[in-house]
Amino acid sequence: MITTDQIIDIKKPKLKAEIFNLFRKRFSPRVYSEEEIARKDLDSMIEAARWSPSAMNNQPWFFYIAKSGSVGFKILINSLGNRNYWAKKAPVLILACYIKEDKFGEYGQYDLGQAVFSLVIQARSLGYHSRQMADFNKKQVRNNLKIKNSFFPWVIIAVGKIGDYTKADSTLIEKDNLERKRKENIKIEI
Repeated sequence: MITTDQIIDIKKPKLKAEIFNLFRKRFSPRVYSEEEIARKDLDSMIEAARWSPSAMNNQPWFFYIAKSGSVGFKILINSLGNRNYWAKKAPVLILACYIKEDKFGEYGQYDLGQAVFSLVIQARSLGYHSRQMADFNKKQVRNNLKIKNSFFPWVIIAVGKIGDYTKADSTLIEKDNLERKRKENIKIEI
C-alpha cells in the first residue's frame, strides 16, 4: 500500500539548478481531500491571477469558480472526459476562459496561461494542490453556463488539499506513482 507521503516524495523534482521552493513543491495530483477551501483562500488565488502579467494590462481572461455540490460544479464534472473521473472528489473546480475581442489582440491564451499559473502557485503557497484539465466538452460548458460568445472555455482546474492515497483507486495510484520527467534540452546558447 502506498501512502500520500510516498507519492509526494516521488514527485520531488530532480533539479539541474536551484528554483523557488514553491516550484519544487508543485505537482498535479489526482487524489484530493473533500475538505472545503476557505473563501479567503479562493479570493487570494484569484487575486494572484488578477496581478499576473498581461499584454497592455488587458487581462483578457475570466474565471468561474464552482464549489462541490453546486450546480456549476455538476455542469463542469459532467463535461469532463472519462479519464478525469477523479475530479469529482475535488472541493473546487475553476473554469478558466480567455476573452477574444479585438481590443485584446491575439494574446488572450498567453495571458490566461500566466493568470492560471499565478493562481496555481498561490494555491500551492496556501497548502493546496491543483491539476489542470483540457479534456472537457467546451461547447457543453459554454451552453450550460450561458457563457458570453467572446469568452472561450480553455481549461478546468481542480483545487484542494491532497487526498489520502491509501484509500485511492489503484488506477490513480499507478498514474501518480511515476517520477516527474521534464525536457532535457530546452535552450540553445547563441
